Amino acid sequence: MTSATNPPTGLAPPSTAVTEPLARLLLQWGVAPAPAPPVAERLGGWLGWADAIGLSQVLAAAPAAAMVNAASHRDAQGWVAAALDRLQAELLAGFDDAELAADAAAPAPDGVPLADLLAPFRLHHAQQQRSMAARIATLRERLRPRLAETSGRLARLAQLDLLFERALAAQEKPLLGGLPALLTRRAETHQAADPRHWRLRFWADLQRALRAELDLRLQPVLGLVEALHQEAPPSPAL
Repeated sequence: MTSATNPPTGLAPPSTAVTEPLARLLLQWGVAPAPAPPVAERLGGWLGWADAIGLSQVLAAAPAAAMVNAASHRDAQGWVAAALDRLQAELLAGFDDAELAADAAAPAPDGVPLADLLAPFRLHHAQQQRSMAARIATLRERLRPRLAETSGRLARLAQLDLLFERALAAQEKPLLGGLPALLTRRAETHQAADPRHWRLRFWADLQRALRAELDLRLQPVLGLVEALHQEAPPSPAL
């Protein structure tokens, strides 16, 4: 799947690049991934009975015709390129907070518990996580009908994307919900190494975590964009 830092060819690149994937960042922080069972086995545990029925119905449907609506294809490509660029730029801008950055650069006050010093940073992190989840879900929801208007194959893909978005939401929440605790441990490590200036390093870690999470959350959207790009419209008649 295409990384958020490398949009499909033919689409305008985002004005501000997203950074490293989350798995790589966690490895750098000493968190090794647990061995993953085969994909089919994992999907079997993730899909409820209603999701499994929906999946079987979509897959059992007759293959869609290959005809591509050229006008809808152009419109969808132009719309999603602009929407994705705007979304990434606005989310990345929201990650940075001038007041928090200034606090992080200042020496930590003496005698204040770590939890109190972390409170505004934890609030900022939670707000940004909610913003990412809501805004990316909205973009994904708005992209699906544009895919459906482009071709039968992309309409089928849009159905599958809706089904998997619902089914995997419950798996995603606890995984990403563990990031605040990991960041707290990073803060403890930095404070032990430098009690006065640890917040600056912690702020850098927080920014990296947000950018890596954005990269992860964008993967389904970028997969849809890549499929749209690869569904070539018919060549104009000479």
